[in-house]
Amino acid sequence: MTHKQMHNLMDAIIKEVTLVRDAGQKEYAHDEKDVFANFNRVANLLEEDRKKVLMTYMLKHIDGIAAYVKGHKSQREDVTGRITDCMVYLMLLWGMIEEEDGILSREKTDASLQDVQQKIQRESGDLSLGRGRSTSYRVQPNGDMQKVRTKGSRLEESQEMGTT
Repeated sequence: MTHKQMHNLMDAIIKEVTLVRDAGQKEYAHDEKDVFANFNRVANLLEEDRKKVLMTYMLKHIDGIAAYVKGHKSQREDVTGRITDCMVYLMLLWGMIEEEDGILSREKTDASLQDVQQKIQRESGDLSLGRGRSTSYRVQPNGDMQKVRTKGSRLEESQEMGTT
């Protein structure tokens, strides 16, 4: 595939993703003012974070995509439909994150995510979001943020912090 062909395909995919999202909004959200209404309803029913609800829905499609890649071609839904749905879910997740962070719209004049990351690195000196690099902020496997200090090449839990 040439670069031009890929560019054209990407344009077509983005149009399809937009159509699927618009159709999903009408079918699931049932609320013109809240694009996340269905996730919020289910999150409230289950007393769970709406991002986890979204991930649950998306993982169904990831499972189908994985089966397709492993050779299971005959599925109830076409794999490109599953991929499209995942793209919609990822964009919705992005929207949830931006809403929670107070970023409700991006303009062309806004800093790119890379610019934001570079600014954070300059200011903190120790945060990296890059592949395989770590930060001085450690998240323990149980998801609790814990104070840690470096002693030689080992990380030890601070004596003043316990687990929650």
